[in-house]
Amino acid sequence: MRYARPGAPNPLGSRQSWPGSLLGRDWPRWCTAARYAITIVILLLGATLRLAAFDETLIEPDQGAILDAAFQTANFRYFPLTGMKSSVGVMQTGVVPLLAAIPLLFVKRIIAVQWFFSALDLLALAWLHRAVRVAVGWRAASIAALLYATSPWIILYARTIWYQTLIASLATVGFGCLLVLLSGRRTKSRLLPIAMASITTLGMVHLAAAPWAALLMLLCLAIAWRRRLGRALLMGLGLSGLICLPYIAHLVRASFGDVRYILTAGRASTGINTAAYRLASELISGSMIVANAHGDLWDRSIIAWPSAPGIVLAILAMGFAWAVVTVVTKPRLRSALLLMTLWTITVPTLLLRSDVHLQHFYLMGLFPAPFVVIGAWVEDALRPRSRSVRPGLLPTVGRLAAGTLCLIALWWASLWMARIGLEARGELERDTRGWLMDRTADTATGYLGSEPTGTLIVLADFEGEASAFEWLRGSAQSDRVRIVPIGKGFIIPSGPTCYLLGPRVPRETLGPVANFIERPELQIPANPPWSVICGERGAPDVTPRATWDNGLVLLSTEVGGELAPGAEIKITHAWHMPGLVPGPYHFYNHLLLEENLVAQVDGGSVPHWHWRSGDVVLTTFTLALPDSLPRGDYVLRVGMYTWPDLGRVRLTTGEDGFDVYAASH
Repeated sequence: MRYARPGAPNPLGSRQSWPGSLLGRDWPRWCTAARYAITIVILLLGATLRLAAFDETLIEPDQGAILDAAFQTANFRYFPLTGMKSSVGVMQTGVVPLLAAIPLLFVKRIIAVQWFFSALDLLALAWLHRAVRVAVGWRAASIAALLYATSPWIILYARTIWYQTLIASLATVGFGCLLVLLSGRRTKSRLLPIAMASITTLGMVHLAAAPWAALLMLLCLAIAWRRRLGRALLMGLGLSGLICLPYIAHLVRASFGDVRYILTAGRASTGINTAAYRLASELISGSMIVANAHGDLWDRSIIAWPSAPGIVLAILAMGFAWAVVTVVTKPRLRSALLLMTLWTITVPTLLLRSDVHLQHFYLMGLFPAPFVVIGAWVEDALRPRSRSVRPGLLPTVGRLAAGTLCLIALWWASLWMARIGLEARGELERDTRGWLMDRTADTATGYLGSEPTGTLIVLADFEGEASAFEWLRGSAQSDRVRIVPIGKGFIIPSGPTCYLLGPRVPRETLGPVANFIERPELQIPANPPWSVICGERGAPDVTPRATWDNGLVLLSTEVGGELAPGAEIKITHAWHMPGLVPGPYHFYNHLLLEENLVAQVDGGSVPHWHWRSGDVVLTTFTLALPDSLPRGDYVLRVGMYTWPDLGRVRLTTGEDGFDVYAASH
């Protein structure tokens, strides 16, 4: 385009600026465009770190329990009043399974739940930027949002289906609402019920956040009273009551047993648990995130910057010092600054007298306050007003801090990009990944659909009562999917059966059904692949040796090993269940010498909720013999009892045990 000379009449009837002055005249427009661009870049960076390779999300027993309840809820078969039992012995609430059920209403995939949780955190990030921009300023909003978008610990939980996943997201929504309400600007009253609903949900997603949520609710009540927001308060109380109602119903049904347990067993420690502040500093600075991973492959794949966590904490300290001075000198900003600083300090302080072994997720509720303190300090440093400071010094300090924080945020992002790359290439040995589990669900559904009387049994290597595959029952909506822990037993159903060999399950585990045939078309493409072996057993051809009152029939017993001092013998019983009503039974194996107990091993077998009438169940035990084993004629007696009330189950002949093996030493 050809420009007219300065002062010359413009052919279009107006004066035309020179290119050199174009930026000057349109600076507000260019500035607005640049701000929008920076905001979009921050959101895109946050989205990349949360959603890249999200189908690699790890599924373990905790995730399996959440997903099982979520699938059942999404299919309108079950409404969870509670979740799984927490590490302190009380039941978690059912809020997380209920939230996980929302995406499953539309897409029956694990990765849909992971995507949904990550998207919720992205919405929290966007709201954080807007709330801080309204209450403090655009620079503060950009710094706080950038740090939140790239914070390593926030990303760790945002990329996981877990009770802890949404703590930071919900805390951020509540913080943003309270910050705007306390900023002194005219705001709509609808922010108060949003704050109260998010804070209540914060206390429900994980009980570790409940004390902090209770304090924040008191703050909401104080704001409502001071601002005369009666209608908004009633709406917020109504939403909070609906969120808490399922868990309150559980507490009533359990006669408030969990509450009594917390009050009696969760007494404060007599000392000071300084780990609370250490963990808080690690969360804020991104420290120890790589050390928290299993294995050193991630450690070898990143660019190290050992001083970065210390720099973040130093900048936060400067932000706190500025906040203290500003609270005293600028009363107009007092409420918002007190919210930022006290939020950061109070969360770890609440845990100082706790004797619980603290973990990082216990303190995730401190976000995003530390980042907002840093952002507010940078915002003020770039707009100095004090005449006692040499002109240009504070803006220079602010620019250095902002630049350093941007570099640290990019370094944080590089940590997770390295981790995401390893996950996408399958190099982290994460066996039960989301997309593999979804493929397993497709295989299970397809097989059960093609074989109306068939059973799919997943053989898995896990401890305890739950595995990463438990959710398959809810996904398939069928009790013909069963999970068997290897080393504890084996199930052989009466009809057509396929066994899926999960990760780390050797082919030798299939010894009892060695004649079954592999089905390559059903194989799961893990590394190495999970094989699927199918077949059908005939009727048991062994004469029953003993029958118990509960209907359980002993078919045979195999004893391997030498009866010698300090040795071990392996015991395998085969049981038939022609009409058994499953229950929580434990088996005992007593080695007797002239009716005197010499050694014993007790325990369960395949979880009883996977037993079905007509099954043949194998139970496996290892009996350790004492170092001093007297000579004589030994007898091995087997029996069972109900668990946990320890009531002996008797045989139909009246005895409480059956002698299955005799040997001399």
